[in-house]
Amino acid sequence: MMPGFERVAERLRQSLVQVLPGRGGGAGVIWDASGYIVTNAHVLPGENAASEKVGIIDASGRRSFARVILRDRERDLALLHTAPIASISPPEIGDSDSLRPGQLVFALGNPLGLTGAVSAGVIHAVGPISGRNWIQADVRLAPGNSGGMLADASGRVIGITTMIWNGIALAIPSSEVNAFVQRVYLKKTA
Repeated sequence: MMPGFERVAERLRQSLVQVLPGRGGGAGVIWDASGYIVTNAHVLPGENAASEKVGIIDASGRRSFARVILRDRERDLALLHTAPIASISPPEIGDSDSLRPGQLVFALGNPLGLTGAVSAGVIHAVGPISGRNWIQADVRLAPGNSGGMLADASGRVIGITTMIWNGIALAIPSSEVNAFVQRVYLKKTA
């Protein structure tokens, strides 16, 4: 039997995909059961207009394609859609607005080709840098972590990892990611 944190990491890995090839590849998070995947806009190759397809590999190693639904270069988010993967449950999305410095967090991604790699650290701060709110954490990121997840110790996704700034990992808060995803749901119901 795995200790608690190993179980949490293994469960989260199931909701992680590899996005191919982009600028060296990256990660994506299966955001909901209907097949929506969130990643960073900079992970995607080229311009990727809506309806363009990108390659993905799920946690089981299955290769498929996902269609680009929405891309926000300013906030560095992209939403992809693929057929729902019946064997995978999306992760619970946490409340990034309730984060506090010192909380234990995990970053999951595909750094330097290491599929589903995990690093752990703590929240350094939550707040603005250059006019945007960021979760700032002392987790290790490398090329390929972009578009991956930042999760709390309970396994709730609290952000999408994006970059390193002055030695600190930055992630887009889940509250902003949810607002981005909701733009698609609102269009579907309008």
